[in-house]
This record gives sequence, C-alpha cells and structure tokens, in this order.
Amino acid sequence: MDLVRDDGADRYVVLQRKSQLFPAIYYAAHRLCQLPVWRGRDAVDPSPVLSCLEDVVMQVAFFCDEEINASLERLLTAARAVADTAQTVQASSRPGFGGNVDERLRPEDEVVRRRLDHAISAFVEAARADLRIEGSWLPPHPAG
Repeated sequence: MDLVRDDGADRYVVLQRKSQLFPAIYYAAHRLCQLPVWRGRDAVDPSPVLSCLEDVVMQVAFFCDEEINASLERLLTAARAVADTAQTVQASSRPGFGGNVDERLRPEDEVVRRRLDHAISAFVEAARADLRIEGSWLPPHPAG
C-alpha cells in the first residue's frame, strides 16, 4: 500500500500549532518582563513564569526554522537575565518604598527588562512574518 503524503495538510498542522504557541510565548515573556521583583515586602519568584516560557519555546522550536529558533534563543537569554537579576536583587536587598527595587540595583533591573522587551518585539516580528501576518505590530499598552 502506497502512502500518499499531503504536504498541504502537513503544513496546515504546523501552521496551526505555531499559531497557538507563538502567542503563548509572547504572553509568558511579556508576563515575565512585567513581573515585579517584590509584592509588598515579599519576593516574587520568577521561576514559574520562566519555566512556562521555556516549556513553550521548546515545543515550538521543533516546528521552526533557524531564524525563528535564533530569535527564540535571544528571547530565552534575555528572559533568564531578568529572572537571574530579580533573584539577585531579592538576595542582596530589601524592597524599597512601595515595593520598588532598591535604587542601587534598579539600573541593572531596568536594563535587563529593556533587553527582554526588545527581544520580545524582535520575536513577535519574526513570528508574524513566519505566519505571513501583514501589517505593522505595536504591543498593547494598557491604560494605567
């Protein structure tokens, strides 16, 4: 019996999977980028959010080409830096006024979060191109 391969159906399945996982990656990375170091006087553990991001990235990497996977690697590197910096801040200081990061450590926290934000934007641009989504993209900025 000859098995006929339907490349169109195979591509559709991959497209469907990517269209589910790409937004999940964006959500987890954005969540980590916005995660506070402190909630009141308590440390906020970034590990669960980072772990979720890593899990989704590993799932989608299977379906992606070198360009997207390079973007995912840069995203994970930036995400790990945010988590590491948060844990360093928590280990070496106490919450500042209003749960803010201590002024001495704030510049590094801001730098790694900006890098993650840039990596998120680069990933979204690459993912949208991969899915052939046309038009410009701007991240949502909730009123606050």
